[in-house]
Amino acid sequence: METIRKAWAGFMAFIIWLCSLFGIGCGRSGEVTPETTTVPASIEYSVPEEDSTEPEDTTKPEDPANPAEPASDVVTAVTKTLVVYFSATGNTEKIAQTAAEALDADIYEITPAVPYTAEDLNYNDSSSRATAEQNDPSARPEITGTVSNWEQYNTVLIGYPIWWGDAPRIISTFAESYDFTGKTVTFFCTSGSSGISTSVNTLKKQINADMFLEGKRFPSDASSADVLNWLTSIGLAQTKPDSDQMKINISINGKTFTATLENNDAAKELYEIIKTEGLKIEMSDYSGFEKVGPLGKTLPADDEQTKTSSGDIVLYNGNQIVIFYGSNSWSYTRLGKIDDLSGWEEALGGGDITAEFSVA
Repeated sequence: METIRKAWAGFMAFIIWLCSLFGIGCGRSGEVTPETTTVPASIEYSVPEEDSTEPEDTTKPEDPANPAEPASDVVTAVTKTLVVYFSATGNTEKIAQTAAEALDADIYEITPAVPYTAEDLNYNDSSSRATAEQNDPSARPEITGTVSNWEQYNTVLIGYPIWWGDAPRIISTFAESYDFTGKTVTFFCTSGSSGISTSVNTLKKQINADMFLEGKRFPSDASSADVLNWLTSIGLAQTKPDSDQMKINISINGKTFTATLENNDAAKELYEIIKTEGLKIEMSDYSGFEKVGPLGKTLPADDEQTKTSSGDIVLYNGNQIVIFYGSNSWSYTRLGKIDDLSGWEEALGGGDITAEFSVA
């Protein structure tokens, strides 16, 4: 028996030797199973280790058609237009609002810290505030408030009345308060007779703009068409196609005049009435400056205090058409203006008239 145990032990030792020789081990159940071994250092490079590389950055896809971040060469700069104005009596404000609407621009009113009174603006008083400021080139009246996000505007229109032949000194306050580098600037003014050149020369010395466009002087009774024509001439607005302009003829005492209508709801409805039905109005003379007659219908009025001049066509009280051969200041809705006033006042005469309206 002892001999058999020794033989069996020897046999098992032989089996263990074979297992170690061929890299296998003995399982608990007696099955031969793979054994975990250590790879020699000389061939470690050929064995894949646990992945230690950084995971792929999925926020930067390889597909250029669908980038996670916009490429720098496709970023579009946002540019905007700003209309800046100072208006003591409302005339410049009207022009500014028309320009801002035509250009879809933002608008900013220059507001003096100390408002100007009627006495301050007395042209005939040599000691009035405005006179004193205009006589002092260094005067800089204080402004209340500032323009928000000034850097976003690439085009700036600056409007003002003409005082004593020049821009009010408060415009110089504004001009010297902002950096105009990289901006395009133009000026507009309202004046009874003085031109814009002196004020432009003054302001150009105070503004470091990259480009200046031709400025424009407007009378107090300038129409929307006048403002749009100027904006078009300097390249800030596009001329409407003729098909988009509403032109009408007005025949009075045997003479026909062409008028351009405003771009508002009242003028559009009037145009449709004239186009589809024709229109004849018996008009009475009133106060030696206008002819007025009933339309017979009510148009959508948008009345505002308006100073009219010869050739203006307005809506009064929502249902009366008024045409001017003189001037008046009242609350009206502008409808249009005669294009060429040659012979206009003579044709209207001094009494009542019959005006026939037709599409031009």
